[in-house]
Amino acid sequence: MIKKAMHMKKYWEPIIHILIWGIGYFLILKYTSTIGDFRKDTGPYWFALLFGMLMNQVIFYTTAFYLVPKFLRLKKTKTLIGLLAIGLSSITLFESFIDYNYLVNFFSTESESFSVYFSYNLFVGFIILLVALSYALIKYWIQNEKLKRVLLEEKLSTEMAFLKSKINPHFLFNVLNSLYAKSLTSNAPELADGIAKLAELMRYMVYETNDDKVALEKEIHHLKNFIEVYQLRISENDDVFINLVTKGDTKTVKISPMLLIPFVENAIKYGVNPNTKSVINISIENLESKLYFKVTNTIHKRTNGIKDASSGFGLDNLKKRLAILYPDKHTIETKEENGFFISILNLKLD
Repeated sequence: MIKKAMHMKKYWEPIIHILIWGIGYFLILKYTSTIGDFRKDTGPYWFALLFGMLMNQVIFYTTAFYLVPKFLRLKKTKTLIGLLAIGLSSITLFESFIDYNYLVNFFSTESESFSVYFSYNLFVGFIILLVALSYALIKYWIQNEKLKRVLLEEKLSTEMAFLKSKINPHFLFNVLNSLYAKSLTSNAPELADGIAKLAELMRYMVYETNDDKVALEKEIHHLKNFIEVYQLRISENDDVFINLVTKGDTKTVKISPMLLIPFVENAIKYGVNPNTKSVINISIENLESKLYFKVTNTIHKRTNGIKDASSGFGLDNLKKRLAILYPDKHTIETKEENGFFISILNLKLD
């Protein structure tokens, strides 16, 4: 029932629009007999009204469903105003040209000047433009509030899950430090290094992620620690290779934390099988504050990577986060090619 209700809900908006335009057209046609030179008793009045309404619909839907959503999210207000002015003027000129040169001939041989048609159509078009702007801004605000609510709910859910564990992170860090010290005295440098990197992973997740943005260098360092800790689980005889390459400046640009790790977790989860050759290639490039991130992994039917269903945020949640944090500033692409699964994230950094 819930799915059916949601399925029906998406049709309500177009149905309401059709009803409003239809009722408006009917009322104008029924209760008016003349608009300028257009008279009901001397020509195809219904066609003249229909043409005018069609032009108004072009103004409304181009503004409300394309220009405002696109340029408002990009915060290009001046560009938006310029395009609205050009668009309104162009459509008004076209409508006035058709009215003056063609439609009015069906009604009267004595017509008003072109400037009168242009002024009238411009006035009506401007009113429609204001309605479209109001509609788009209200809709944009409602969508933003929903996205903020989703993000807040996910954050609260994460915090509640952490609180339920009833383990103080300082306690965990102290335990890890003790284990690190003991591993050094036991002459186990690899174990000590693994414990140190695990502590770094936890410290980053607990403290660094409280900031809205972190240096790209820190996010990459966290990624390397994660890979190195995972490699402790791999035997020397296992045919598993994980390669990470970085290019460009990573120190001066910032990124929202924990955006890259889900891709790598996903690659390990589905792309590692110690019984078969497994390859994961990760490339990170920052070019003029544009991040190009690509993860390629072999595809296996049976995997022995990260099987924990709760590991990471997951790609679905990541897409929601990106929609909120980087609206219209990112693209995600996933595909299968020659036995490899490829994930690509392009991101415009601040």
